[in-house]
Amino acid sequence: MRKESKLNRWGLRWLNSWPFLLLTTLALMSTLSVAAAVSLFRIPNLPNCRAIFWPTASAAMRLQCAQSYAEQGSVENLLGAIKLVDALADDHPLRGEINNRIEAWANQILNLASSSFQQGDLDGAIATARQIPAQTTAAQQIEERIQQWQTIWSEAEGIFEQARKKLEAHDFQSAFSLSVQLLDVNNDYWSQTKYNQLTQLIAQARADSSKLAKAKSLAQQGGIDGYREAIELLRSIESDSVLYKEARKLLRQTARAMLDAAESYLQRQQLTDARSLLRAIPRNVGLNEEVADFQVFVDAYQRAWAGDALGLDGAINRLQSIGRDRPLYARAQALTQQWQDELRAVNQLETARAQAEAGGIANLRTAIATAEQVSRRNPRWDEVSGEIERWRTQAETLEDRPILAKADRLADPGQPDDLRAAIQEARKISSGRALFDEARSRIQGWTRRIQQIEDRPILERARQLAAIGNLSDAIATADQIGDGRALSDEAQDLSQTWRDQQLGQARLREALSVAEGGSTEALISAIGLAQQVPSGSPNSSSATTQIGRWSWELLSRAEAVSNRDLEEAIDIAERIPAQAEAFNAARLRLRDWRAQLEPAPLDEELNSSEAGE
Repeated sequence: MRKESKLNRWGLRWLNSWPFLLLTTLALMSTLSVAAAVSLFRIPNLPNCRAIFWPTASAAMRLQCAQSYAEQGSVENLLGAIKLVDALADDHPLRGEINNRIEAWANQILNLASSSFQQGDLDGAIATARQIPAQTTAAQQIEERIQQWQTIWSEAEGIFEQARKKLEAHDFQSAFSLSVQLLDVNNDYWSQTKYNQLTQLIAQARADSSKLAKAKSLAQQGGIDGYREAIELLRSIESDSVLYKEARKLLRQTARAMLDAAESYLQRQQLTDARSLLRAIPRNVGLNEEVADFQVFVDAYQRAWAGDALGLDGAINRLQSIGRDRPLYARAQALTQQWQDELRAVNQLETARAQAEAGGIANLRTAIATAEQVSRRNPRWDEVSGEIERWRTQAETLEDRPILAKADRLADPGQPDDLRAAIQEARKISSGRALFDEARSRIQGWTRRIQQIEDRPILERARQLAAIGNLSDAIATADQIGDGRALSDEAQDLSQTWRDQQLGQARLREALSVAEGGSTEALISAIGLAQQVPSGSPNSSSATTQIGRWSWELLSRAEAVSNRDLEEAIDIAERIPAQAEAFNAARLRLRDWRAQLEPAPLDEELNSSEAGE
């Protein structure tokens, strides 16, 4: 208890001592200083900072407003804060604290620039970084940091663009490999946002590539339905696709192919198909005016196909609606000129037809002259020339029929002189005229009749000579009838028959003479001569008989020789001809004799040797 009282008295003395008072005073002053500093640098929500007249403002006010601006966190406010306090003199008592604050705010600005870079705003990041005051430590990093950003950005852009080009070339595997490289880029925008964008582009390009391939196939197949389906596929490719340009190009090509196909349909006069194709051509590929002009062409052709003057006139009027500023104006003008020429030809042809319908040679010749005024280059020339040919045939028939009738009358008596007079008359009809072929046929018939009348006695005389065995004179007489005359084939056949008969007689006599020699060689030679007798000769039967007799004789001689000389027997038998009666018998004997000449097998020789021992 006494100890506690003593302590209380010591404490009261300490509270009343000067050290305590001094410490208390110092603590209070420190607290006030800290409070003042905190109050000075605290960010107040002071709307009057914008209304302060800064040339007369105190340093404390500048520091307060600068801190307020800086804590709002934007680049603009941070720069404003720096500008506000940096205006104080370099020897100001607070310059050390101010410089520390400026360094901190400069680092904040640099961090904001880096954040902009990571978010994909390279230009904004560079612009922000270059606003950092030059006297700050952060300013020394700016150019190095900017160069680093630009390098990263350039490399990422290169990867992305290279991948796009691979996609445009339909090289999806390479594009995917490039996209993976973006994941390693030290930038959130490229490694995340642009990577996701590229993967979406790859997926879209794969799908669009399939659409392009199918559209190409359909367009190549042609047909209205195929073209329509191809267009729908191409239109479904969005503008953000890397294959959009290719799709637009193919769309224009398909539209052009449709226009060409429509023209093909038009040339085949398939109006319904042509119009259907024109309606299906897309209107956003630069062919609108050309398609509209072609619609006019379709209408004009439909009128022109009527073929008459009214239709051609309507077609011409329809084409005249195509003005000078239209894409098919030149073609319309050329077609108009063509149809105008056709219209003149049609009118001229109608005039000529009216002239020809009156009949008579003179009217037909007049019609021909009128029609021949149409140019041969005119599209209607084939029709005109057909009419001209028809009228010329009619006129020439009227002119030449009396000549042919007179020739027929002259030929009626049938004597050579009459026939020659008829031929002379018919030859007045020259080559190329309507009745020329008929006149030529008559002339050929009358000429044959003359030749038959002249040559028949010669042929009969030759037959008479042959009948009495005078073949040489018969042949000479028949040969008097020259080639190409009416009876020349008959005369030549008879001459050949008689020559064969002469040859047969000569060869048979020679064969018989040779056979009289009696030797084997003589018989073989006789057979060869007898074989030369022509099959159509009267001596052919006798020759065959002799060949048979001599062949049997040869076989008999071969049989006789075979007992002493098989090789000679074989040689004789081989001379017997295939057509001889003895040929089959000779073949059998030849087989036996050849077998006898063949060497015995080895085992047979051994057996024979053992038997001998």
